[in-house]
Amino acid sequence: MAIIEQRLAAMGLELPEPLKVREGLRMPFAWVRVRGNRADISGHVACSRDGTLAKPLGKVGTEVSPEQGYASARLGALAHLASLSGQSETSIGLRRGCASSPW
Repeated sequence: MAIIEQRLAAMGLELPEPLKVREGLRMPFAWVRVRGNRADISGHVACSRDGTLAKPLGKVGTEVSPEQGYASARLGALAHLASLSGQSETSIGLRRGCASSPW
């Protein structure tokens, strides 16, 4: 992933630390599961660089502005890439990486 990290740095972006969860809490799933040259990625949220939940939170258009929604989407995509960065250096093809709102 070094090439991706270099390109992100050139754009002024940085991968966040893994999501910090409450002490003692264990997630009942793997964030990334690699099978062959494919990676299945679980749902991610927007994280700050230190791994904390990024704010503001809310529904785009009513509770947060479209610009804030775009910023959160970018942070969510960076969280996906950060999870993948710990995987094999071989080429991984992505099948799916879309999250939908339950609202």
